[in-house]
Amino acid sequence: MEQKIFLSAFCKGKDWRKDVADVVEKIRTGLGSKSCDLTVFFVSGAYKNFDRETCTRYLSDELKSQVLVGCNASGIITNEKEIEMEPGISALSMHLPEVKLYPFYISPEDINSLSGGNNLINLLDIYPTDRPRFLCLADSASCDVSRLLHGFNEGYKGLPVIGGLASGRMMNVENWLSLGGAVYTEGAVGVAMVGNIEFEVIVSQGCRPIGEPFVITKAEDNVLFELAGRPALQVTQTVLEALTPKDRTLSEQALFVGIVMDEKRANFKRGDFLVRNIVGFDPATGALMIGEALKVGQTIQFQLRDADTSEEDLTKLLQKLQDSRSSLPQGGILVSCCGRGRGLYGKADHDVKMIQAMKGPLPLTGFFASGEIGPVGTKNYIHGYTSSLVIMR
Repeated sequence: MEQKIFLSAFCKGKDWRKDVADVVEKIRTGLGSKSCDLTVFFVSGAYKNFDRETCTRYLSDELKSQVLVGCNASGIITNEKEIEMEPGISALSMHLPEVKLYPFYISPEDINSLSGGNNLINLLDIYPTDRPRFLCLADSASCDVSRLLHGFNEGYKGLPVIGGLASGRMMNVENWLSLGGAVYTEGAVGVAMVGNIEFEVIVSQGCRPIGEPFVITKAEDNVLFELAGRPALQVTQTVLEALTPKDRTLSEQALFVGIVMDEKRANFKRGDFLVRNIVGFDPATGALMIGEALKVGQTIQFQLRDADTSEEDLTKLLQKLQDSRSSLPQGGILVSCCGRGRGLYGKADHDVKMIQAMKGPLPLTGFFASGEIGPVGTKNYIHGYTSSLVIMR
């Protein structure tokens, strides 16, 4: 059986034309006579006088990749570097025998008209029985990502969607997405992979639970009114008062809510929660506003995030992955929140160096996103402050 090839390349300079040409040359040299079936690429929004149409057409024409998909970002990720708020381009090209690729573009109108999984299946014309794996990149301003992922979760149950939201806007440039050399400034682009391809995914949310679990007794949409029959804000204050002074200080900037994923468990621990932001509160009603629709009967537990907890969480998740010394060729895509990197750890390259130390050497590309797409449990979600890693074999 012919083996897959995963080949990464990056350049970091001031001249985007030279950097793109260098990346193309590295990939063509590495692949030799093998076909370039899929290329995933990310371009920093920090380049001066950047021409996105020329760049993407050049990549498409020169690589002759069957499918080319990418976006712009505030930072790019390479084999061992996280390049934040500086120019750079990173790519992963793949030779994928026995894998069928189905590229797709979904407009905002398409997304807004989705009423469930069957609509998305008809739109993509990809059968769930083929067990597709999805890569999806989107624009946050024009794409209702939650609605789109609901369609994936209903139509393609238990199948992973990984990716993220373009973050060029953080560099004061317009977000853009690319598919096959074409450029889009709204909606979502992606590719489905069918056949001899494995995805192993981790989503590191980097939080630890505090206090005790509480059952939601009153909620409407994303507004949390009561926990265990008491006003939610009152319960929050009680939990915070019991913290150590250090954690109480941390809670002023890094307090979240964790929604239990599997209510059948007897005890809940880190990793059992879907972590969501607290986006506001109302002192008059004692309500909290949460970044997720809530239901009466769900269990939640408050969470804290810091650098040590994030590192520990990523370490434990990496330890659960298959042995990277497998004979199978592999490649990775890492989508990390713009709020991680130097801002969280106080130093560059933290997550990618940890990944390579524990699971490398791994050809890798990635970017810093305005929201990360990845599964927790059996469903796909849009996240914040996470690192979402897929290893493909």
